[in-house]
Amino acid sequence: MGATARAAAQSARRSGLRVAAIDLFGDRDLRDVCDRWSPLRSDRSLTEQLAGESVDAVVPLGGLESRLQELDALRETHRVFGATAQQIRQLNDPAWLDRAAQVAGLARPPRCTHKPSPASGWLFKRALSTGGLGVFIADSMPADSDPDDWFECQIPGRSFGVNFLASRDRVDWIGVAASLRSRQRPKPFQYEGSIGLPMLPDSLQQRLQRLAEYIVQETQLRGLFGIDVIVDPAQRIWLLEVNPRWTASMELFDHGSTSLLQLHVAACQEEEVAAIETSKTLMGKRVLYADRPIHFVYQRLRDAIPAAIQIADVPTENSEIPQGQPICSLIVLGACPREIARQLAAACRNKRVSVDRR
Repeated sequence: MGATARAAAQSARRSGLRVAAIDLFGDRDLRDVCDRWSPLRSDRSLTEQLAGESVDAVVPLGGLESRLQELDALRETHRVFGATAQQIRQLNDPAWLDRAAQVAGLARPPRCTHKPSPASGWLFKRALSTGGLGVFIADSMPADSDPDDWFECQIPGRSFGVNFLASRDRVDWIGVAASLRSRQRPKPFQYEGSIGLPMLPDSLQQRLQRLAEYIVQETQLRGLFGIDVIVDPAQRIWLLEVNPRWTASMELFDHGSTSLLQLHVAACQEEEVAAIETSKTLMGKRVLYADRPIHFVYQRLRDAIPAAIQIADVPTENSEIPQGQPICSLIVLGACPREIARQLAAACRNKRVSVDRR
């Protein structure tokens, strides 16, 4: 249950679980692995949306951060394999993240509650947002704001998402992915994709592992979670945020004989968890967004994209996709991050010929 469920649902089905999904899109490849799908609605509580459904347990995904009271209420009627509302609040508290970063030897971007003057080099961030949707250039911030929102100094460097699994006796490193962002859309920090990397330098990886272990020690978090960081030109690590859930880059590392979703469920039940299996094959993913309203026809897109590239998050045929909304994801395997990036960039250039107004 969340904004987009396709990757997590595929992971669950691969482990033999039966899946009922609730998300915003209902993409074709999601429905292919689900017994049932229904749309995530804002006018009904999460509990109401599950009423009458025969569901053994619920796995919350991204996009529910603004519905924490509903997540807590859901625990009264269902088993929930994921972070509690209290854990999510704690891991979204900038002051708590400051302390966690200090313990692990990481830096944190300077921040303030009032718009700086001049505002050049600053970002405006909404509390409890996800996928970069609540991040704006300070000079282009929305008119409305909340007391929990803040301004944050923009840090130059490369963005990474680091994924972990917390179980009862350890914190396993799953993988690190370099973030892709073109910053060409109206929402310039919206998640655009990731490329899995073989590893980080030992000194960086050790500090991130230390941070992950501190997070689990202090919050008792169980299951999958991700940490977003920036590594600047001086090799300093800047902690941006912690996502206590399945992350957008998690599927890049879901190659083991035991799926990551199955490991997540086991960890949340305090069961013995198998070791994470690594693969020498790297994977990259890029999300295509509509730069204008489009009428989606799958075959047009398939004809324009090389056969080696998988198309995922496929809309229903003849869908009308508004400007700025995701069209689909492109996924490619490779041995080298640079080659994966080249293939994804070329495919994105080709996609322009594959969509048309109705």
